[in-house]
Amino acid sequence: MPVFEFRCLTCHAKFSTLVGMTQDASSAVECPKCKGVETQKLVSRFQRGRSEDDRLDEMADRLELYGDPDSPTEMRRMVKELGKATDNDVSADMESLFESDMESDIESE
Repeated sequence: MPVFEFRCLTCHAKFSTLVGMTQDASSAVECPKCKGVETQKLVSRFQRGRSEDDRLDEMADRLELYGDPDSPTEMRRMVKELGKATDNDVSADMESLFESDMESDIESE
């Protein structure tokens, strides 16, 4: 089944979804954010599917090239990218960890 990108005309969210080959072109696609059915199919770039190992190798190469993150913001960005590379969204867990770490830094000052 092909993956198509859509934009919700209600909340303006952009999302991708699998659409069956036999699905009627006029049938509504539901927005995962607001559940609206007023959506517009977008023209998107071709995306080459990569394995998790390929994505992790790319992240490792980038980390090796740039070194350790210099700031909490940079660390957050890296963790989010790593979560995407592993198809494992850990950003909420890591965000709470960063917040508690920042609070303990403030208290120790």
